[in-house]
Amino acid sequence: MKNLKKVLALVMACAMLFTMSSFAFTDVAEDASYLEAVTMLSKLGIINGYEDGTFLPDNTITRAEAAKVLVCALNAAEQAEGMAEDNIFTDVPGSHWAAGYVNYAANFGIIAGRGNGIFDPEAPVTYEEIVKMV
Repeated sequence: MKNLKKVLALVMACAMLFTMSSFAFTDVAEDASYLEAVTMLSKLGIINGYEDGTFLPDNTITRAEAAKVLVCALNAAEQAEGMAEDNIFTDVPGSHWAAGYVNYAANFGIIAGRGNGIFDPEAPVTYEEIVKMV
């Protein structure tokens, strides 16, 4: 019983250390005003930054990235991944990294295209567009 208590105490200590540590992108300073928000969104799986470990906080978010963030916030990433081949927009083929997210969001009325079957995934999302999406 005494050993069980020691093991349990060790496991709990490790768990506390894990939850207290913040996920850090290489370009997000420990004193950044948005560190807590970025860390929480990352832990929730809503954002994941770029493959090189950066977050690029000064970049403008694209329409495709906005679609992914919103779909992940709805906890629908798995369903979205299954919709990659739906080809709703001519400029978002199934091979595009955000195809499933864009198709899911379009299918559920979260986003709209620019007309003529175009989504324009790499264009910066405007304030008006993101407000409408949310």
